[in-house]
Amino acid sequence: MRLLLLLCCLTCLTALDQAGRDQARAELRQLAAESTRLSRCFNLVHEIVGPSVVAIRTKERQVVLTWGGRAVREVDAGEGSGFVVAADAEQAWILTNAHVVLQSDGQNGFQKRRDGSYVGYDRLRVVLHDNREADAVYVGVDVPSDLALVRVPIGGLPAVEWADSEQVHVGDWVVALGYPLGVGYSASAGIVSATDRSTGIYEAVGGFESFIQTDTAINPGNSGGPLVDLQGRILGVNANIVSRTGANIGLGFAIPSAIARRVAEDLRANGTVRRGALGVRLEEIDANLARSLGLPPAQAVRVSGIDPLTPAEQAGIRAGDVVLAVGGTPVASIQQFRGRLATRRPGEQVQLTLWRDGARSQLSLRIADRDEIDRALAKAAEELIAKATPLANLGCRVLPDSQGLIIVQVEAGGLAADGGLSPGDRILAERGLGKLITVEHAAQLAALRDGVIQVQSGRRVAWLRFRG
Repeated sequence: MRLLLLLCCLTCLTALDQAGRDQARAELRQLAAESTRLSRCFNLVHEIVGPSVVAIRTKERQVVLTWGGRAVREVDAGEGSGFVVAADAEQAWILTNAHVVLQSDGQNGFQKRRDGSYVGYDRLRVVLHDNREADAVYVGVDVPSDLALVRVPIGGLPAVEWADSEQVHVGDWVVALGYPLGVGYSASAGIVSATDRSTGIYEAVGGFESFIQTDTAINPGNSGGPLVDLQGRILGVNANIVSRTGANIGLGFAIPSAIARRVAEDLRANGTVRRGALGVRLEEIDANLARSLGLPPAQAVRVSGIDPLTPAEQAGIRAGDVVLAVGGTPVASIQQFRGRLATRRPGEQVQLTLWRDGARSQLSLRIADRDEIDRALAKAAEELIAKATPLANLGCRVLPDSQGLIIVQVEAGGLAADGGLSPGDRILAERGLGKLITVEHAAQLAALRDGVIQVQSGRRVAWLRFRG
């Protein structure tokens, strides 16, 4: 019976073979003609952007002891990719990853000199698309964004066009260009798998993580190369992958162009990147807590504190406010918030959408320069310290308020430091003196050689014994 059924099926296939083949061939030609348009997009992306993509080979000098004495030799240290972001008649500027051109410390960070600067490689050799080669010099490195700008003495190179990564959508076609695994220039295609992704890889250096995720093949050596849309514009800088094997498994991540473009422009103009700040301290809240606040059940970001002398304080942001969006773009994590802010320069206005007391509100803030805020806070701290009462027996300085004595400075090696106290903690009371809220109380405490104090650090309250 089974044999008879098989013969019948074969007979049907044979009977339909010629007509079916003709129909299938006609349909295939129609579909192939349509798909050729997509293939042509990939062809044109390569033709337009490919000449801007370069290979970067890093080299180190090593001292070798020989029978004839000491000798210096140059060895290959690694390789990556980059692309031309600007050029004139005499030189070109190339953007790549910081981890391509900086020496690693072996712990997800980079080696530093005694002055705190980062250690680059002894030589950067850039290979252009037409196989010309040149040594590059460092222009600037921005470790938080994992980006670096180098310059080569070759003019007239084609610079890339930028896309707006804020407009990218899951499912968009993208092409990754670069020089993976030493096999030479390569292009690979895929789609955008997700946006605003964080992998935790930059936590050690306090970096920004708001990656574009793609299933486009990205392998070692692709780092620093461009992720391109089908209009031949740069959507991101290929940066890292997640893999158990070290090879591509379809989880690639790129730094968004909104961050990369700004960093490239700042590094070219100044050699450094100015960071903006609003002065908010944030915490992430889960879906259950969001629901209890009257929000949709999703992860959200809430303000846990406000720094003094900052735009957040001046605009009236409060602890407990939930940040729903930055510049109209929703945020659901601290990394997303930091990534949104990293795309903007100090002095620009940014609009925050907040959730407060069951209602939405919007505030417009002027982004401050982080360094200026740090200087202002340092100056204010110096003024507070100058007014504070020294407690030599505890190794700290305090200012009184209605709740206790606020610690504004802690001396290294003192009893306060040994007890784990830090600026911002309070001394509430002493066993024999009672509550401490005035300058006179601080002076009485300073006169004690031993005692027991009640201290508050965050939400924790404890009693500590000291003896001079």
